[in-house]
Amino acid sequence: TPPKPPMPPMAGMSHGDHARMMADHSMMDHGKIVAARQAGFHLTIAAFLGIKAGIARGDDVKKLALPAAAMASWGAVIPTMFPPHSDTPESDALPNVWSDRAGFEAAAAKMAVAARTLADLGKAGDTAGFATQFDALAKTCGECHTTYRKPEEKK
Repeated sequence: TPPKPPMPPMAGMSHGDHARMMADHSMMDHGKIVAARQAGFHLTIAAFLGIKAGIARGDDVKKLALPAAAMASWGAVIPTMFPPHSDTPESDALPNVWSDRAGFEAAAAKMAVAARTLADLGKAGDTAGFATQFDALAKTCGECHTTYRKPEEKK
């Protein structure tokens, strides 16, 4: 795919103001971006573990559709949380998040689709399908972490 053209100025914004805004964006605080994406992943694991516990308890899967939908929304935006130069020392991302961008974006999209399917099965009340799809979602998460995340240190 060809690179995206530069974003045009917003209505009522001069080209100079737009250029300054875009320059400010390139100087963003990457530490805060890393903190935001780590918070997003922590919320995702909380949703994931809540769904896992709900399946184990035999909860009505209709009640588990919302956290699955939230995971799908997060999956759709994961790549935006990894802009260039946000590979700070606090980051758990491997360098190939940026060097294999197409693969990383495909992995995030795969997770989003798996979570969306999970949410749809939950809304439909399909308990067996929901449990099977949860395992498929877990697999997509694991594949992405294996490929694009630093291994966790054993404590």
